Amino acid sequence: MKILFVADGNLKHRGARYHFTYRRLLNGFIRNDHNVYFMSDTDTARCGNLFRSSKMGWGYCNEVFIDTCNNFRPDLIVFDKGEIITDESLKQVKSLLPLVRMVQYNVDGMFSRHNINMLKRNIHHMDATFITTAGNILKSLSHSNGIISFMPNPVDMSIDYPKCHERSDQKYDVFWSMRKIEKSRKNEMNPRVEIPLFLERRGKVKIDYYGMNGKPELWNTAYYKAIENAKMGLNLSHSYLGPDNVHKKSTDEELYLYSSDRISHYMGSGLLTLSTRDNKLEELFEENKEIVFFSSKEELLEKIIYFKKHENERKTIARQGWEKSHACFNEKLITQYIIETTFGMPLSEKYAWPTQTF
Repeated sequence: MKILFVADGNLKHRGARYHFTYRRLLNGFIRNDHNVYFMSDTDTARCGNLFRSSKMGWGYCNEVFIDTCNNFRPDLIVFDKGEIITDESLKQVKSLLPLVRMVQYNVDGMFSRHNINMLKRNIHHMDATFITTAGNILKSLSHSNGIISFMPNPVDMSIDYPKCHERSDQKYDVFWSMRKIEKSRKNEMNPRVEIPLFLERRGKVKIDYYGMNGKPELWNTAYYKAIENAKMGLNLSHSYLGPDNVHKKSTDEELYLYSSDRISHYMGSGLLTLSTRDNKLEELFEENKEIVFFSSKEELLEKIIYFKKHENERKTIARQGWEKSHACFNEKLITQYIIETTFGMPLSEKYAWPTQTF
């Protein structure tokens, strides 16, 4: 089928964010033999005015979107957030192409009110919405015009190329990278800062971290070079921070099966992935066979020290997690699921994730 894929192509970053989820899904649709046309909404908007402002170019972007739909005549339109495309433009396209299906996907947490509001913005135009959180919380987005479903974070062999599970010569024991957060005493209360600093200060493990404690964010090829140079990856997903920047524990429903997309980068690259128990990821990956979980920073430190001493066990679990990820959560399977669910087809696979729709 013909698929129009609308997302932020990040041209201003000049290839530094090539590993983002939209690239993986694009690859999946193409590798499943679909004719895919990509439109970068943000970059198109910037082209629509002399100041290269995305907001000033929203009107121009919507004109281009409608023209593209008219010229390409897609069977399916896939949106990554799609905040630039207006309600009126979606109505026009539905009138122009009455049989077209529209879907949106989202990889951010359901504990974010901003994220929920963004999802709801155009949801009544969407035949399906796919979110990397599962369970009953998706009922809050249900509507009569379409369905809501879970999708896992996709791995992609062409992007997640390292095979850390095959090596023992890495410089670091643990790798951690996050969006930059300013160095301050308040921010040290954030578990995504507190836990890496705890590991560093204990001095028993070599940790390579970025985006915190004065170290810059890590993007581009350097990101995967750093992954290659470690044996284990710390998977700490963002959760709610209150207005005073103090960490507040999200609810079980908000966290169910949610993870930052770094889990696909880690497991797809053969890192032994160390993840918190809060997200119930043991329903996707078998504990101590494909992934390692921890409930406290003390337990985490203990397990890292253990796997430092038991190299073969580290490599075995990391390899089995790598195999599971690429066999069950790859870009082709996830895009196949998106199409089957959106068009009401019988599922062609016994997918390794919850396929309940709301």
